[in-house]
Amino acid sequence: MGTNFFNYVEKAERFKAAKELKLDFVRLAPNKWLNGRKVENRGDYFLGRPGKFKGLIKEDLPLLLDVLNKANQEGLKVILTMLSLPGNRWRQHNGGVQERMIWKDFKFQDQAISFWSQLAAALKGHPALVGYNIKNEPSPEHVKPRYSDWFTSDYGKWYEKIKGTPADLNLFYRKVVQAIRKVDSHTSIILDSGFYGTPWAFKILEPVDDDNVLYSFHMYEPYLFTNHKNKGQYLYPGSIPTGEKGKSSPKVPWDKEFMAHFLRPVRKWQEKHKIPSTKILVGEFGLFRKNKGAVQYIKDLVSVLKEYGWHRAFYSFREEEWDGMDYELGTGPTPPGYWTEVEKGNPFPGKKFYKPNPLFQAIIQR
Repeated sequence: MGTNFFNYVEKAERFKAAKELKLDFVRLAPNKWLNGRKVENRGDYFLGRPGKFKGLIKEDLPLLLDVLNKANQEGLKVILTMLSLPGNRWRQHNGGVQERMIWKDFKFQDQAISFWSQLAAALKGHPALVGYNIKNEPSPEHVKPRYSDWFTSDYGKWYEKIKGTPADLNLFYRKVVQAIRKVDSHTSIILDSGFYGTPWAFKILEPVDDDNVLYSFHMYEPYLFTNHKNKGQYLYPGSIPTGEKGKSSPKVPWDKEFMAHFLRPVRKWQEKHKIPSTKILVGEFGLFRKNKGAVQYIKDLVSVLKEYGWHRAFYSFREEEWDGMDYELGTGPTPPGYWTEVEKGNPFPGKKFYKPNPLFQAIIQR
Protein backbone atom coordinates (compact mmCIF):
# COMPACT_ATOMS: atom_id res chain seq x y z
CA MET A 1 0.00 0.00 0.00
CA GLY A 2 1.27 3.44 -0.87
CA THR A 3 0.43 7.08 -1.37
CA ASN A 4 1.05 10.00 -3.71
CA PHE A 5 3.44 12.89 -3.06
CA PHE A 6 2.41 15.58 -5.57
CA ASN A 7 4.14 18.45 -3.84
CA TYR A 8 6.10 21.50 -4.92
CA VAL A 9 8.79 20.72 -2.36
CA GLU A 10 9.67 17.27 -1.06
CA LYS A 11 10.94 17.09 2.50
CA ALA A 12 12.61 14.29 4.42
CA GLU A 13 9.95 14.76 7.11
CA ARG A 14 7.24 13.69 4.68
CA PHE A 15 9.00 10.41 3.93
CA LYS A 16 9.55 9.83 7.63
CA ALA A 17 5.87 10.41 8.38
CA ALA A 18 4.81 8.02 5.61
CA LYS A 19 7.11 5.34 6.96
CA GLU A 20 5.70 5.81 10.47
CA LEU A 21 2.29 4.99 8.99
CA LYS A 22 3.84 1.78 7.56
CA LEU A 23 3.28 2.79 3.96
CA ASP A 24 5.37 0.81 1.49
CA PHE A 25 5.86 3.18 -1.43
CA VAL A 26 5.23 6.68 -2.69
CA ARG A 27 4.37 7.89 -6.16
CA LEU A 28 6.26 11.08 -7.03
CA ALA A 29 5.55 13.66 -9.74
CA PRO A 30 8.67 15.85 -10.08
CA ASN A 31 7.16 18.01 -12.85
CA LYS A 32 5.73 20.18 -10.06
CA TRP A 33 9.20 21.00 -8.81
CA LEU A 34 10.60 24.31 -10.02
CA ASN A 35 14.17 23.75 -8.78
CA GLY A 36 14.73 27.41 -8.01
CA ARG A 37 13.38 28.79 -11.28
CA LYS A 38 10.25 30.26 -12.80
CA VAL A 39 8.57 28.05 -15.37
CA GLU A 40 8.25 30.90 -17.86
CA ASN A 41 12.00 31.55 -17.72
CA ARG A 42 13.60 28.12 -17.79
CA GLY A 43 10.72 25.84 -18.62
CA ASP A 44 9.60 22.60 -17.08
CA TYR A 45 11.56 20.35 -14.74
CA PHE A 46 13.67 17.94 -16.79
CA LEU A 47 12.15 19.10 -20.10
CA GLY A 48 13.10 22.74 -20.60
CA ARG A 49 11.17 25.34 -22.59
CA PRO A 50 7.80 24.24 -24.00
CA GLY A 51 8.09 22.83 -27.51
CA LYS A 52 11.90 22.96 -27.44
CA PHE A 53 12.93 19.65 -25.92
CA LYS A 54 16.58 18.95 -26.72
CA GLY A 55 17.29 16.28 -24.15
CA LEU A 56 17.09 15.62 -20.45
CA ILE A 57 18.17 18.66 -18.43
CA LYS A 58 20.91 17.04 -16.39
CA GLU A 59 21.13 20.01 -14.01
CA ASP A 60 17.80 18.84 -12.59
CA LEU A 61 19.05 15.36 -11.70
CA PRO A 62 20.76 16.22 -8.36
CA LEU A 63 17.45 17.36 -6.84
CA LEU A 64 15.69 14.15 -7.85
CA LEU A 65 18.57 12.03 -6.59
CA ASP A 66 18.50 13.88 -3.29
CA VAL A 67 14.77 13.17 -2.95
CA LEU A 68 15.29 9.50 -3.82
CA ASN A 69 18.06 9.32 -1.22
CA LYS A 70 15.70 10.73 1.41
CA ALA A 71 13.14 8.05 0.55
CA ASN A 72 15.79 5.35 0.73
CA GLN A 73 16.95 6.54 4.15
CA GLU A 74 13.43 5.93 5.44
CA GLY A 75 13.11 2.58 3.69
CA LEU A 76 10.40 3.74 1.28
CA LYS A 77 10.21 2.73 -2.36
CA VAL A 78 9.44 5.24 -5.11
CA ILE A 79 7.40 5.13 -8.30
CA LEU A 80 8.30 8.01 -10.57
CA THR A 81 5.58 9.45 -12.80
CA MET A 82 5.38 12.39 -15.21
CA LEU A 83 2.70 15.06 -15.42
CA SER A 84 4.39 16.51 -18.51
CA LEU A 85 6.18 14.99 -21.47
CA PRO A 86 7.33 16.66 -24.71
CA GLY A 87 4.17 17.62 -26.56
CA ASN A 88 2.02 16.87 -23.54
CA ARG A 89 2.50 19.76 -21.13
CA TRP A 90 0.67 19.66 -17.81
CA ARG A 91 -2.27 22.09 -17.92
CA GLN A 92 -1.29 23.88 -14.69
CA HIS A 93 1.93 24.96 -16.39
CA ASN A 94 0.17 25.67 -19.68
CA GLY A 95 -2.50 28.27 -18.96
CA GLY A 96 -5.05 25.69 -17.82
CA VAL A 97 -4.95 23.81 -21.14
CA GLN A 98 -3.64 20.25 -21.42
CA GLU A 99 -1.28 20.07 -24.40
CA ARG A 100 -1.93 16.97 -26.54
CA MET A 101 0.45 17.24 -29.51
CA ILE A 102 1.99 13.96 -28.33
CA TRP A 103 -1.22 12.22 -29.49
CA LYS A 104 -1.18 13.98 -32.87
CA ASP A 105 2.43 13.87 -34.03
CA PHE A 106 4.96 11.01 -33.78
CA LYS A 107 7.73 13.61 -33.54
CA PHE A 108 6.71 14.44 -29.98
CA GLN A 109 6.38 10.77 -29.07
CA ASP A 110 9.93 10.20 -30.28
CA GLN A 111 11.05 13.02 -27.97
CA ALA A 112 9.12 11.52 -25.04
CA ILE A 113 10.66 8.10 -25.69
CA SER A 114 14.11 9.68 -25.83
CA PHE A 115 13.44 11.50 -22.56
CA TRP A 116 12.48 8.28 -20.75
CA SER A 117 15.47 6.44 -22.18
CA GLN A 118 17.81 9.14 -20.89
CA LEU A 119 16.13 9.33 -17.49
CA ALA A 120 16.17 5.56 -17.01
CA ALA A 121 19.85 5.43 -17.91
CA ALA A 122 20.57 8.11 -15.31
CA LEU A 123 18.53 6.52 -12.51
CA LYS A 124 18.82 2.77 -12.98
CA GLY A 125 20.04 0.90 -9.96
CA HIS A 126 18.96 3.46 -7.37
CA PRO A 127 17.87 1.43 -4.33
CA ALA A 128 14.69 3.46 -3.73
CA LEU A 129 13.39 3.42 -7.29
CA VAL A 130 11.00 0.58 -8.14
CA GLY A 131 8.94 1.94 -11.02
CA TYR A 132 8.80 4.22 -14.05
CA ASN A 133 5.16 5.31 -14.47
CA ILE A 134 5.37 6.58 -18.04
CA LYS A 135 2.55 9.15 -18.11
CA ASN A 136 0.11 10.22 -15.45
CA GLU A 137 -3.46 9.96 -16.77
CA PRO A 138 -2.90 9.95 -20.54
CA SER A 139 -5.83 11.20 -22.62
CA PRO A 140 -5.40 10.45 -26.35
CA GLU A 141 -9.19 10.10 -26.51
CA HIS A 142 -9.42 13.89 -26.57
CA VAL A 143 -7.88 14.37 -30.03
CA LYS A 144 -9.80 13.83 -33.25
CA PRO A 145 -11.60 11.54 -33.78
CA ARG A 146 -12.62 12.26 -30.20
CA TYR A 147 -14.04 9.51 -28.00
CA SER A 148 -16.93 11.00 -26.10
CA ASP A 149 -17.90 8.80 -23.16
CA TRP A 150 -16.10 5.75 -21.74
CA PHE A 151 -19.27 4.68 -19.89
CA THR A 152 -21.78 4.56 -22.75
CA SER A 153 -19.82 4.65 -26.04
CA ASP A 154 -18.16 1.77 -27.92
CA TYR A 155 -14.46 1.83 -27.03
CA GLY A 156 -13.57 -0.82 -29.61
CA LYS A 157 -15.02 1.11 -32.55
CA TRP A 158 -13.10 4.23 -31.57
CA TYR A 159 -9.87 2.31 -31.19
CA GLU A 160 -10.14 0.79 -34.65
CA LYS A 161 -10.27 4.32 -36.09
CA ILE A 162 -7.06 5.46 -34.40
CA LYS A 163 -5.05 2.25 -34.33
CA GLY A 164 -1.53 2.83 -35.66
CA THR A 165 -1.81 6.62 -35.36
CA PRO A 166 -0.15 8.82 -32.72
CA ALA A 167 -3.37 8.49 -30.66
CA ASP A 168 -2.71 4.77 -30.28
CA LEU A 169 -1.59 4.53 -26.64
CA ASN A 170 -0.70 0.86 -27.04
CA LEU A 171 1.73 1.67 -29.85
CA PHE A 172 3.36 4.41 -27.80
CA TYR A 173 3.72 2.15 -24.78
CA ARG A 174 5.37 -0.64 -26.78
CA LYS A 175 7.94 1.81 -28.12
CA VAL A 176 8.77 3.41 -24.79
CA VAL A 177 9.09 0.05 -23.01
CA GLN A 178 11.50 -1.18 -25.70
CA ALA A 179 13.59 2.00 -25.38
CA ILE A 180 13.80 1.79 -21.58
CA ARG A 181 14.75 -1.88 -21.67
CA LYS A 182 17.80 -1.06 -23.79
CA VAL A 183 19.25 0.87 -20.85
CA ASP A 184 17.49 -0.66 -17.81
CA SER A 185 16.41 -4.29 -17.83
CA HIS A 186 15.31 -4.43 -14.21
CA THR A 187 13.12 -1.54 -13.01
CA SER A 188 9.37 -2.05 -13.27
CA ILE A 189 7.48 -0.02 -15.88
CA ILE A 190 3.94 1.12 -15.08
CA LEU A 191 1.40 1.96 -17.78
CA ASP A 192 -1.71 4.02 -17.03
CA SER A 193 -4.90 3.25 -18.94
CA GLY A 194 -6.37 5.89 -21.23
CA PHE A 195 -9.04 8.58 -20.71
CA TYR A 196 -7.23 9.90 -17.61
CA GLY A 197 -6.63 6.42 -16.23
CA THR A 198 -10.21 5.15 -16.21
CA PRO A 199 -10.57 1.43 -15.46
CA TRP A 200 -12.91 1.18 -18.43
CA ALA A 201 -10.05 1.98 -20.82
CA PHE A 202 -8.69 -1.49 -20.03
CA LYS A 203 -11.14 -2.67 -22.67
CA ILE A 204 -8.66 -1.58 -25.35
CA LEU A 205 -5.40 -1.79 -23.41
CA GLU A 206 -2.94 -4.32 -24.80
CA PRO A 207 -0.40 -6.09 -22.57
CA VAL A 208 3.25 -5.44 -23.41
CA ASP A 209 5.63 -8.33 -23.98
CA ASP A 210 7.66 -7.69 -20.83
CA ASP A 211 7.57 -9.63 -17.58
CA ASN A 212 8.14 -6.57 -15.40
CA VAL A 213 5.32 -4.28 -16.51
CA LEU A 214 2.41 -3.28 -14.28
CA TYR A 215 -0.88 -1.83 -15.49
CA SER A 216 -2.53 1.01 -13.66
CA PHE A 217 -5.78 2.95 -13.38
CA HIS A 218 -7.12 5.68 -11.10
CA MET A 219 -10.38 5.59 -9.20
CA TYR A 220 -12.34 8.77 -8.55
CA GLU A 221 -15.71 7.58 -9.81
CA PRO A 222 -18.45 8.61 -9.61
CA TYR A 223 -16.79 11.97 -10.14
CA LEU A 224 -19.94 14.03 -9.51
CA PHE A 225 -19.87 12.65 -5.99
CA THR A 226 -16.13 12.55 -5.24
CA ASN A 227 -15.13 16.03 -6.44
CA HIS A 228 -15.04 19.18 -4.31
CA LYS A 229 -17.88 20.86 -6.25
CA ASN A 230 -20.43 18.27 -5.12
CA LYS A 231 -21.50 20.31 -2.07
CA GLY A 232 -24.00 17.72 -0.87
CA GLN A 233 -25.92 17.29 -4.12
CA TYR A 234 -24.94 13.63 -4.39
CA LEU A 235 -24.50 11.22 -1.51
CA TYR A 236 -22.90 7.81 -1.19
CA PRO A 237 -24.48 5.31 -1.26
CA GLY A 238 -26.99 6.74 -3.67
CA SER A 239 -28.10 7.29 -7.23
CA ILE A 240 -25.38 9.25 -9.03
CA PRO A 241 -24.90 10.20 -12.73
CA THR A 242 -21.89 8.33 -14.12
CA GLY A 243 -19.86 9.06 -17.26
CA GLU A 244 -18.52 12.03 -19.21
CA LYS A 245 -21.84 13.80 -19.82
CA GLY A 246 -22.07 15.33 -16.38
CA LYS A 247 -25.50 15.57 -14.83
CA SER A 248 -27.08 14.24 -18.03
CA SER A 249 -25.16 10.96 -17.67
CA PRO A 250 -27.18 7.88 -16.69
CA LYS A 251 -27.83 7.61 -12.97
CA VAL A 252 -26.42 4.54 -11.28
CA PRO A 253 -27.22 3.20 -7.78
CA TRP A 254 -23.71 3.37 -6.32
CA ASP A 255 -22.95 1.08 -3.39
CA LYS A 256 -20.36 -1.58 -2.61
CA GLU A 257 -21.96 -4.10 -4.96
CA PHE A 258 -21.90 -1.67 -7.87
CA MET A 259 -18.36 -0.62 -6.94
CA ALA A 260 -17.23 -4.19 -7.57
CA HIS A 261 -19.23 -4.32 -10.82
CA PHE A 262 -17.76 -1.01 -11.98
CA LEU A 263 -14.24 -2.40 -11.71
CA ARG A 264 -15.08 -5.61 -13.56
CA PRO A 265 -13.51 -4.41 -16.86
CA VAL A 266 -10.11 -4.68 -15.19
CA ARG A 267 -10.89 -8.14 -13.83
CA LYS A 268 -12.15 -9.32 -17.22
CA TRP A 269 -8.99 -7.95 -18.84
CA GLN A 270 -6.86 -9.84 -16.33
CA GLU A 271 -8.72 -13.07 -17.04
CA LYS A 272 -8.49 -12.61 -20.79
CA HIS A 273 -4.74 -11.94 -20.79
CA LYS A 274 -3.83 -14.07 -17.74
CA ILE A 275 -2.43 -11.07 -15.85
CA PRO A 276 -2.04 -11.66 -12.09
CA SER A 277 -3.37 -9.15 -9.58
CA THR A 278 0.20 -8.41 -8.51
CA LYS A 279 0.58 -6.65 -11.89
CA ILE A 280 -2.31 -4.23 -11.27
CA LEU A 281 -1.81 -0.89 -9.53
CA VAL A 282 -4.54 1.52 -8.47
CA GLY A 283 -2.19 4.47 -8.81
CA GLU A 284 -4.60 6.99 -7.29
CA PHE A 285 -7.85 6.82 -5.37
CA GLY A 286 -9.65 9.23 -3.10
CA LEU A 287 -12.23 11.98 -2.87
CA PHE A 288 -12.95 15.38 -1.37
CA ARG A 289 -12.85 14.54 2.31
CA LYS A 290 -15.88 16.69 3.34
CA ASN A 291 -18.39 15.01 1.03
CA LYS A 292 -21.23 13.28 2.85
CA GLY A 293 -20.73 9.56 2.70
CA ALA A 294 -16.95 9.84 2.28
CA VAL A 295 -16.15 7.30 4.99
CA GLN A 296 -18.52 4.66 3.61
CA TYR A 297 -17.27 5.27 0.07
CA ILE A 298 -13.66 4.68 1.12
CA LYS A 299 -14.54 1.65 3.22
CA ASP A 300 -16.36 0.04 0.30
CA LEU A 301 -13.70 0.93 -2.25
CA VAL A 302 -10.78 -0.28 -0.15
CA SER A 303 -12.66 -3.48 0.63
CA VAL A 304 -13.14 -4.20 -3.08
CA LEU A 305 -9.53 -3.33 -3.94
CA LYS A 306 -8.28 -5.66 -1.22
CA GLU A 307 -10.60 -8.41 -2.40
CA TYR A 308 -9.22 -8.09 -5.93
CA GLY A 309 -5.64 -8.15 -4.60
CA TRP A 310 -4.42 -5.01 -6.37
CA HIS A 311 -1.67 -2.65 -5.22
CA ARG A 312 -3.11 0.73 -4.25
CA ALA A 313 -1.95 4.27 -3.50
CA PHE A 314 -4.25 6.94 -2.10
CA TYR A 315 -4.12 10.54 -3.26
CA SER A 316 -2.65 12.38 -1.52
CA PHE A 317 -0.38 12.63 1.53
CA ARG A 318 0.02 16.00 3.26
CA GLU A 319 -0.10 18.07 0.09
CA GLU A 320 1.07 21.55 0.93
CA GLU A 321 -1.33 23.74 -1.06
CA TRP A 322 -4.79 22.19 -0.53
CA ASP A 323 -6.37 20.42 2.42
CA GLY A 324 -9.35 18.94 0.54
CA MET A 325 -7.67 15.52 0.29
CA ASP A 326 -5.69 15.67 3.52
CA TYR A 327 -7.55 12.78 5.11
CA GLU A 328 -5.76 13.08 8.44
CA LEU A 329 -8.03 16.08 9.04
CA GLY A 330 -11.11 13.87 8.88
CA THR A 331 -14.40 14.92 7.26
CA GLY A 332 -14.96 18.17 9.12
CA PRO A 333 -14.10 21.80 8.42
CA THR A 334 -10.52 22.93 8.08
CA PRO A 335 -9.29 23.57 11.65
CA PRO A 336 -8.83 27.19 12.76
CA GLY A 337 -5.20 28.19 12.45
CA TYR A 338 -4.41 25.74 9.66
CA TRP A 339 -3.68 28.35 7.02
CA THR A 340 -1.81 30.49 9.53
CA GLU A 341 0.66 27.63 9.78
CA VAL A 342 0.86 27.52 5.99
CA GLU A 343 1.73 31.22 5.86
CA LYS A 344 4.49 30.62 8.41
CA GLY A 345 6.11 28.23 5.96
CA ASN A 346 5.36 25.11 8.00
CA PRO A 347 5.96 22.19 5.59
CA PHE A 348 3.17 20.15 7.24
CA PRO A 349 0.60 22.73 8.33
CA GLY A 350 -1.92 20.13 9.39
CA LYS A 351 0.38 18.07 11.60
CA LYS A 352 -0.62 19.75 14.86
CA PHE A 353 -4.29 19.31 13.92
CA TYR A 354 -4.18 15.63 12.96
CA LYS A 355 -6.21 13.23 15.08
CA PRO A 356 -7.26 9.61 14.52
CA ASN A 357 -10.45 9.60 12.47
CA PRO A 358 -12.61 7.02 10.65
CA LEU A 359 -11.85 8.33 7.16
CA PHE A 360 -8.08 8.07 7.40
CA GLN A 361 -8.26 4.76 9.22
CA ALA A 362 -10.40 3.37 6.39
CA ILE A 363 -7.82 4.51 3.84
CA ILE A 364 -4.73 3.05 5.49
CA GLN A 365 -6.26 -0.19 6.76
CA ARG A 366 -4.41 -3.27 5.52
